[in-house]
Amino acid sequence: MSNVMDYELGNQIGYLLRRAYQRHTNIFQNEIPDDRLTSAQFATMVTIYQHPNLPLVQICAATGIDHATLRDIVMRLRKRGLLSIVQDRNDRRQRIVSLTAEGLALVESTIPSAADVTARTLAPLDECERIAALHILKKLAFFED
Repeated sequence: MSNVMDYELGNQIGYLLRRAYQRHTNIFQNEIPDDRLTSAQFATMVTIYQHPNLPLVQICAATGIDHATLRDIVMRLRKRGLLSIVQDRNDRRQRIVSLTAEGLALVESTIPSAADVTARTLAPLDECERIAALHILKKLAFFED
């Protein structure tokens, strides 16, 4: 058990993850050409791009975004004309989400910038550290207790 006086915030995983995420978000906001597009909105659109006509439930699972937040994201993107939402013919409780032509064009034009965001986020690391960092983060992100 650690002594309370030995606790250093700068050595805590949550603090370090938050600081790294803040840095990444700043890079995203500066690098992505559409200044109204957030990283969560982009993740949602890329998920739909890679798996067209998904129900909201599956988008939640794929992105790790909770249902209430995702609903808000989808409504904002729909309002911008980037997504369309229709009721599932087989399950009327489900809403099927797809990209509009404008949404498709935005995703395709933004992916190269998003790749640059990842490269800039990982820039302080050498190649071996980049591989290790991604491996460790995936392990932490998807570990089941």
